[in-house]
Formats: sequence, structure tokens, C-alpha cells
Amino acid sequence: MFWGDIVHGDVLQYDHPEVTVDFDVDQTMAAASRSVAFAEAADQKYLVAGAHHAFPGIGHVRRDETNYDWVPLVYSANY
Repeated sequence: MFWGDIVHGDVLQYDHPEVTVDFDVDQTMAAASRSVAFAEAADQKYLVAGAHHAFPGIGHVRRDETNYDWVPLVYSANY
């Protein structure tokens, strides 16, 4: 699943999906959509590519003791 603007600040928003930014035109709907997207990704264990995530920007969402956590894929450059 490719997420364009579901997450803007992955360090904060996985623990607090209710946190919004000015780019969220409808901040109430953005927070609700983010919560649904996190739950679905964690429950269905699908691979996510996030536009605003640190390199490599591809990984999984899991539930943790505070809410959710981003688990990036391990990247290795073999030349």
C-alpha cells in the first residue's frame, strides 16, 4: 500500500495519530483516516510505502505498548 500523506511525522504520529498538521485540510477527518489506516495496516500486516518516512520508506505497522510502531524493511546495498 502506498501512503501519500497519511503520515507527516512518523516519529510522533504513530503514537499519536490524532496529531495533525496544517496540510491536513480537514484535520478531524485526517486524524480519523490515519487511525483507520494504522489499524488496518497492523491487522492485515501488509507492506506500506510511506512518502514521509525515513529511507527506505517501506515497512510494516505494528501495535505496541503506546499505540503503533513503524518497522522499516532492512535495506542492504550490494554492488
